[in-house]
Amino acid sequence: MKIQDGILYFEVQNIPIVINQSLFFSLTKLPSQGVPFGGTIVDDWKFNYSSHDAHCMVCNDQVDMTDRLLAGSLTFDNRIMHYIIVRILLPRSSNLAQASEEDLILMWVFLTGRQIDWAHLVRYRMHKALWTNAPLSYSHLATLFFLHHFQIPLDDEPFVQVKQSFSIGAGVVTSFGFRKDVDGQWIHKQDLPPPIPDERTPSPPPQMVDSSSLLTEVLIELRGLRAFVGEQFDAMDTRLNAMDARFDGMDTRGSLVSKMI
Repeated sequence: MKIQDGILYFEVQNIPIVINQSLFFSLTKLPSQGVPFGGTIVDDWKFNYSSHDAHCMVCNDQVDMTDRLLAGSLTFDNRIMHYIIVRILLPRSSNLAQASEEDLILMWVFLTGRQIDWAHLVRYRMHKALWTNAPLSYSHLATLFFLHHFQIPLDDEPFVQVKQSFSIGAGVVTSFGFRKDVDGQWIHKQDLPPPIPDERTPSPPPQMVDSSSLLTEVLIELRGLRAFVGEQFDAMDTRLNAMDARFDGMDTRGSLVSKMI
């Protein structure tokens, strides 16, 4: 594959493919209006762009501006935007957790409402894929547009199941370290307030006690119970003896009364 004078040349199954700019635009439907962006700051933006100001624009307040820009230091909305950049717009296979200067410039472009030439950017990225061992960029374009347009036969080609897919959903956002608060807003988990205890939450199971200490406690309780019961029985015997003595006295007085009558 090569690019010469803006024309893309490559060959698939001995079928030559030549894609000029007009065919590229018609196949991809990408807009070509705006500034041609090639990964570095362009002359039209030099007086407006500041790397420090762009850092402040996309990062949270706790970030040290002297360190490298990590994706985890971005605010929630910008974290999502960076994910789209590295997965879809400027796809790459490594360093996904680090925002490059190219990523930062592109986020600044989005946030300031500037327009770039997307057709030029995609062609530039595909040209970079010509480097040795470089990953293929925008393979879906080559498959869905170029191969289909030039009617490349693929019946005998082996089918390879895609092992990974990338979707932007709650699972992806959770992997960024964000959680929803009670109001449904995505907040970084370290900034969430502590959960309110639920009175209906069952109490934790009792802790296991050593068997020897448990046996000792049981024996102590049994001795105390036996002593208590013994004291109760002794007191009951005392009360019963007193009642017997009173009944005996009552029988003696009854006998004397009957004799007097």
